[in-house]
Amino acid sequence: MTNAQHTPGTSVVGKLTDIAPWEAELILSMRFWMDGPEGQAEVWGGFARCFGAAEGRAEMRGFESLFTSICTHARRPLVRHGLGCNCIGSDEAILRTLVREAARGDLAEAAMIASLLVPACNAEQIALLAAQVGRAMQRMAQRTPTQKPTRSQTGSRILH
Repeated sequence: MTNAQHTPGTSVVGKLTDIAPWEAELILSMRFWMDGPEGQAEVWGGFARCFGAAEGRAEMRGFESLFTSICTHARRPLVRHGLGCNCIGSDEAILRTLVREAARGDLAEAAMIASLLVPACNAEQIALLAAQVGRAMQRMAQRTPTQKPTRSQTGSRILH
């Protein structure tokens, strides 16, 4: 990492193995989803395996809405680490904290955290979406083992 060390959102702030399994699954799912259509299909497969086709589709729509909203309104492109990387970057940590607080029901805190990524006028809606996604990810982690990343990396905003 040469220039990436000075890019906002790249700071390593933790490891996937040190956080709750559902939070690690959230970060891995975000990495897959942002990787493109193949990665999005991987995420859909996880939702479908866990919830079945109908409920999985509904939960996937919530996941897509959250990430589409964040990416559309983000102050800058989000930075993620590679699928096989055990590090958690600062952007990923903000996302994790946002979803965790929203899933706990603290929407005011979640909206404040969301405002680190998006303008305040979008933060409340993102907090509401994050609550739905957080609850779904918690249920997924209880029902299925953590998915291990297997595909290679593409894209310019990926580290490691």
